[in-house]
Amino acid sequence: MSTLETSRWMTDKWHKIQAMNKAVKTIISGIFLSAALLALAEPYVYPGVSLHDLPGALQEAYRHEKPNLGDIGRCVVSYDSSIDQEKMIFTCSIYVKMSAVAERKAMERCEQMKEKRGVKGPCRVIKE
Repeated sequence: MSTLETSRWMTDKWHKIQAMNKAVKTIISGIFLSAALLALAEPYVYPGVSLHDLPGALQEAYRHEKPNLGDIGRCVVSYDSSIDQEKMIFTCSIYVKMSAVAERKAMERCEQMKEKRGVKGPCRVIKE
């Protein structure tokens, strides 16, 4: 192999290595970008209802429970009637470490209570 051939062979190898490095860097950058976007993605948001839109009995129940909620606790309601308290569900989750967990647990409990009582209205998180 002559010096010129050796030089071309080395140059070709160098270009292939450069191309592979660029491809690997692109793939790694894509993985990090995907991970960052997943981290910034919005968590699931449960349906909510304003406190002022609730029937009086549910507003009163919330005001009574509010001192126990702290910053993390959440309350969930479901109701078919604004008068018949048998068709109203009010449940809260307070002893948790994250508000998202409080919402999930309260929603699960609300769904169970709806089944038992035959309430058809959707479970919604109370928003102030």
